[in-house]
This record gives sequence, structure tokens and C-alpha cells, in this order.
Amino acid sequence: MTIKKTKTGWMVDVWPEGRYGRRIRKVLKTKAEAKRFQDYVCGKAAAGEPYMPKKRDKRRLKDLVQLWYECHGVTLKDGKRRFWQMQALAEMMGNPVASTITPMDAVRFRQQRLADGIHPNTANHDQAHLRAVFNRLARLGEWDGSNPFAQVQPLRVDDPELTYLTEEEISRLLQVLEDSPNPDVLLITRLCLSTGARWSEAQYLRAEMLRDGRVTYTGTKNRRNRTIPLPDALYQALVDHGPRIGRLFRTYAYDAFSKGIIDAEVYLPRGQRTHVLRHTFASHFMMNGGDVLTLQKILGHQTITMTMRYAHLSPDHLADAIKYAPRAV
Repeated sequence: MTIKKTKTGWMVDVWPEGRYGRRIRKVLKTKAEAKRFQDYVCGKAAAGEPYMPKKRDKRRLKDLVQLWYECHGVTLKDGKRRFWQMQALAEMMGNPVASTITPMDAVRFRQQRLADGIHPNTANHDQAHLRAVFNRLARLGEWDGSNPFAQVQPLRVDDPELTYLTEEEISRLLQVLEDSPNPDVLLITRLCLSTGARWSEAQYLRAEMLRDGRVTYTGTKNRRNRTIPLPDALYQALVDHGPRIGRLFRTYAYDAFSKGIIDAEVYLPRGQRTHVLRHTFASHFMMNGGDVLTLQKILGHQTITMTMRYAHLSPDHLADAIKYAPRAV
């Protein structure tokens, strides 16, 4: 074991396992650093622990995203979509070496995306997905470094406006859809309004899922099936509409619905097209006296927090504000 001065610093030359073992040489800036390194290596070797310095992880961000998809993303319902989305994000960042990414890099990237016009909520989702890549690989023992995206707080955003259709708008929309050349769009719309289904759940409904006056949605967003009773007239119309087995609706009806919204002169916030039907069901359910726990089961929300967004529409919600307000108001 020796420590000697070189042109570039102080070189440690040590054989921690004896003359016939592995030889380690490393140059450090000061003699004190060299001495600490020598003691560290010898101490680890004496204890039978790994003493070789870890090699630098040269994998790039896209490599980690690929590994995440192979180990975990492939099992997710939207895994393929998230994979391609994160590959695109990695490209936007310049596909850096993952171990060199710092929290400030994550912040600067987010600011760049915001400057390009994305919504803050989208920026939060992007950050959450990239954070999940590092967390998942760390749990699997495939990542030893820090998680730069975990150290950046998400942006605070206002609650989204949950627009719903009034009774008059519903009637106007259904009347327009009755004249649509698309044979499925009216029934899909009525089904969403009657059960709070997502458009995709209704669009791809199989005929076998209609039984005994009820509809069962399978393959849902949270993978939980839910069964909801239907009005008799709607149930019979659905049974008479399609085959006994297979897809109940054979056409792609989204574009026809979009046209119907425009023709019915219904104005919606950006990002709420077919989803307004789900909001409409939930809003009218609460306004007509329904309870929030039942609504949670109908909508299939995993937590009550999501359903509570509609609680303020209940007729007695915060009614004590009127009862106990100052008399002189």
C-alpha cells in the first residue's frame, strides 16, 4: 500500500486482498483525501464488504423509460400511451444521461413546457410520470441514484370547472342527435346520461353486458366492474339495437357527437366534450337529492375525494349558511 505524489495529485496504490488480489489505483486532489480513500477501501475489504467504487451509470433517460415499460408499464391499462408520452418528453429534454439530471433541470424543463403553452395540470402529470419511472426502478433495485423529479413540488392549479348540461340543453342535444346519420350516437349519449359512464365505456360496450334491466361496465379505467340499473325504455332500446353477442355499437360515434354539440349550440370549456355527459349525470344526481356515497359507487371512483367535487350541488349543501347568517343581511 502506497500513497505517492504525482503530477495530477496523490495516487493511492493498494492491494486490499493481498498481492494476488485486485489492485486499486486512484488519483485524488489531496494527500488527506488519498489517505481517507485508502482507509475506506482497506476497512471494507477487512469487513468482507464491497469496496470497489461504483461505476458511473451512463444510461440515458430514454433507457430508463424503456426499462420501466418492460418491468412495469406493460402491465398498466394505459402503459403504452404513457411509454410513448415519456419517450417524447425525454426527447424534449435532449435525452440526457439520467444520473446527471438535477432538480433544477426538471424545473427548467417544466418552465420551458409552460412557456410553450401547455396547461399547468399537464405539466404536473408529466412530472408525476417521470418521477414514477425513477421510483419504480429504485424499488426494483435498478436505480441507485436520486430522483430529481421527486424533489420538485407540483404546481398549484385551480379546481377545473365541471360544466354540466341543463335539462333544456339535454333536450336540444338529443333532438339534434335523433337526426344524425350515425346510428349509434343517440343511444350512446343516452346511456352516458343515464349511468354516468365514460364515453369509451359506452362506445365499446358488449351486448352480453346487458342483463335483467342492468348494464355492467368492464375493462374500466380502474379495472373494477360496475353494474347499474337502466330505465326500462332505454334498456329495451339497447337490447333491440344490436346483436346478442359482441360489440353493441359498430360505428365510431365521437365525431357525430361533436357535431351534435355544435349544432345544438352547446358551449363547453376546452377539454370537456364527451366527458360533459358524465359530469351532467353526477350533477343532476346530486341536485335531485342523491347521496354522495351512492354516486361514488355508480361512477366507480376509488376514493370519495373525486366524488366530493359534486357535493356542493346537493340541495341542502351548506344550507346552514342561510340559517345562521346575520339577520340584518
